[in-house]
Amino acid sequence: MISFFRKIRQKLLQQNRLTRYLIYALGEILLVVIGILIALQLNIQKELADEKKEIEQLLIGVQADLNLEAKRIDFLIGYYGEITDGIQKIILNYQGKEVHTNKELGQYFMNTFEFRKFSKFNTSYQTLYGSGLLQEIKDKNLSEEIITYYSKQYLEWSLEIYQQKASAFNFNNIPQFDPLDKLKSGANYQSIPNYRLGLEKEFTTDFKEFIKETEVLNFLVDLLHQSDLVFTNLKTYKESNLILSSRVKNYLEQ
Repeated sequence: MISFFRKIRQKLLQQNRLTRYLIYALGEILLVVIGILIALQLNIQKELADEKKEIEQLLIGVQADLNLEAKRIDFLIGYYGEITDGIQKIILNYQGKEVHTNKELGQYFMNTFEFRKFSKFNTSYQTLYGSGLLQEIKDKNLSEEIITYYSKQYLEWSLEIYQQKASAFNFNNIPQFDPLDKLKSGANYQSIPNYRLGLEKEFTTDFKEFIKETEVLNFLVDLLHQSDLVFTNLKTYKESNLILSSRVKNYLEQ
């Protein structure tokens, strides 16, 4: 093809047709430019298609992470629900409205020191954000909603405060509490070499008297208030999770 065009140029020069030669040369240059522009356009289209595919894959990952978070939230609702129910039973027992055994009261009380945290499943979001592709999502409202969702920290904070309040309880201030009751009844402690402690099946502490202490009651009431905040945040976060998951799903189906 190149030799063909070269022969035409040489023929025009030999025939001393300078004007036609210049027109032909300009036309040839124009064809080359058009070819380059077409190649660039095709390359841009390919890059855009690859970028779109990468964004879609990351959004699929975000949706999967949101589903995992929803399951974690459901677990936490059930988990802290049992703890809160136990706190209420202790208080109702103190008020004489319910009757529970010493073992039950002890278990309810010791359960309040069991914590479960919430951590976002945000691997796909971090990749999406760090790569700059988040800003390339056509639906700018969706981009903002994703950033807002992953920027929220109120659920983590409320759980952290719950843990701090529970950890602040000082057993040393309550003389009738038997420290050995911290070694939960029924625990195996299999990781401890030559573990030989024989734990009683029942708690040694008289929890019916223990819960009458003002410090204990204040502690339980304070935890109950914090639990209310935790449940409110869990519910709010779950709603935000479902809304964002639906938005991502709709975007991917477009």
